[in-house]
Amino acid sequence: MASTASTTQIVSNNETFTIGQYNGFEIIVREKDGFINATKLVQIINEREHTNKQIKKIVQSIMCRDYKQLLSENSVGQNFTQQLLDYQLDNNFSNHVKGTYVHKELLNVVCMKACVNYLHHVTKIMDKINETTITEQEADKTQAVAEQFHIVINTVTDTLSDRFTDLNQQVRQLAPRTVPNGKERTYILMVEEVVEDEQLVEQQEIHITI
Repeated sequence: MASTASTTQIVSNNETFTIGQYNGFEIIVREKDGFINATKLVQIINEREHTNKQIKKIVQSIMCRDYKQLLSENSVGQNFTQQLLDYQLDNNFSNHVKGTYVHKELLNVVCMKACVNYLHHVTKIMDKINETTITEQEADKTQAVAEQFHIVINTVTDTLSDRFTDLNQQVRQLAPRTVPNGKERTYILMVEEVVEDEQLVEQQEIHITI
């Protein structure tokens, strides 16, 4: 039952939970299965938005139930069932990590139901996608609007995926340096050697680049 916490991880009942981010919100991820503590997420949203949303009502909402059903029907090789998409973690765990855990596929639904500002941002993104879809369809009327919409969505997700891959590669290629490039400085260290018998002083210059 003992629990230890750091800036990035919490250990409780011999399990590790990682503190991460999801679209600007701090989340707690259970390393065992990758599920996210939705209770803590909604608490953070409530504090930020000065609201009083409840994760139990969100998970039981028609929208969430329908989306879980969709995931179950469309899952291929993932063994999705509505019962496996969220669960309670209570006994034998510390208060830091207790709560309702949801599959990562449900995070967006939870945020939209809990945070009106998040919903507003999602709406603006979808409006831009709609504008692009209409423009593309007007340029190529041989494509149905629904088909053009999926083409635009795929283009957006592929572009973001490529950007994510490029950024990961750049991070891995960065050589660790104590001093950034172009910020090096050369210092001169004066060393005096005193010979007691003759009282001679010899000075040496040692150049150190940092």
